[in-house]
Amino acid sequence: MADQLDIQATLKARFKELPKVVQDAITSADVAKRLRELADTNKLHIDQWQMLENEVLMTLFGVIPVDELQANIKKEVGVPDELAAALAADISHIVFEPIRAELERELADSEQRTENREQTFGEGEQKIESSEQRPTPVVPATPPPPAPTGTAVRAPISESYAAQEPSHTRKVIEGDPYREQIQ
Repeated sequence: MADQLDIQATLKARFKELPKVVQDAITSADVAKRLRELADTNKLHIDQWQMLENEVLMTLFGVIPVDELQANIKKEVGVPDELAAALAADISHIVFEPIRAELERELADSEQRTENREQTFGEGEQKIESSEQRPTPVVPATPPPPAPTGTAVRAPISESYAAQEPSHTRKVIEGDPYREQIQ
């Protein structure tokens, strides 16, 4: 029991260290669904599917190296070499490639932001190295309306209107803004 708590604590600590993309993949129901479909396609028993899912999760956590995934699938899931190779290739395609692509995209974005920041700000002063990097000013498509010059004029209040008197109790409704005269 103590070993299981120790493993859970280790995995929780490791999970916090992982990039957001990998964390999302681990918690995603989509990955589990795709692994289940893969197990159904290859006619794996539920215990084999569970072992397969555990191997993939341990690989995502970084406990097991990716290059050992095929050997671990063969050993832990108990499938022949050909099926282990096919499962490893499918898992690489449906789980690891999207994660890798997202990590590369985030890395490129962060490098681009860093590069832009370095180009924009020198040692305490702002500099722009080329005219291509200068932001173009935003020009509105329609000019804004001119500012109002007059003041609002309030309509005259009717003599039959009393401020604190309910509208439905008034006998004379002429000039009452809340009632219409029936003709």
